[in-house]
Amino acid sequence: MKNKNTATIRRFATTTGAALAAVALLAACTTEEGSGDTVSQPPIDTPSATVTDSGAADTTESTDSTDQASAAASDDAGNGDAAAQGDDPVFGVIDAVLAEYADGIIVDIDREDRGDRYDIDVVVGNEIIELEVTVDGEIREDEREGDDDDIREAQQATVTAADAIREALNQHEGSVLDEAQLDEDDDRLVWDIDLDDENGNDLAELEIPAN
Repeated sequence: MKNKNTATIRRFATTTGAALAAVALLAACTTEEGSGDTVSQPPIDTPSATVTDSGAADTTESTDSTDQASAAASDDAGNGDAAAQGDDPVFGVIDAVLAEYADGIIVDIDREDRGDRYDIDVVVGNEIIELEVTVDGEIREDEREGDDDDIREAQQATVTAADAIREALNQHEGSVLDEAQLDEDDDRLVWDIDLDDENGNDLAELEIPAN
């Protein structure tokens, strides 16, 4: 009876030991697989962060290049206008009047003695509007009247006041406009141009064909 119980105990111990060994082995394998997965898995955010930073840098550089190119083009355009118009403030005054009266035709420009404002007549439709304009572009309307001859001459002229003045100034370097008036002389339509020197003294009188 004793031998039978001893054999049973030995079989139980052997079976239990084998089971425990199998459990330990399984646990070890599971741990190794989990550890392997954890170590070999690459960081998820690293690639996308790199791409985002690179893209932002490229966008900034592209924007800076575009802004620089636009600024250069703007400077070139501004310098071109200044060269074409010269330094006489009358061109800025003309631009201010035509911006206010888009369909207007300037027929008379008279610079006042103090030089900071001009008396200008502009034909708009069937009216002549008399203006006082400062070199800063401020416009004050004095009165309106009808003059058939001035209106007819304005409609026939193909050379603008600005073009006639520019031509006159090109013929006398360093001069400034004193007066420009559209007039008919011996059936010829002309611009009568009076120029002063830099000191405000009379310099020259010219006739520029108006058509």
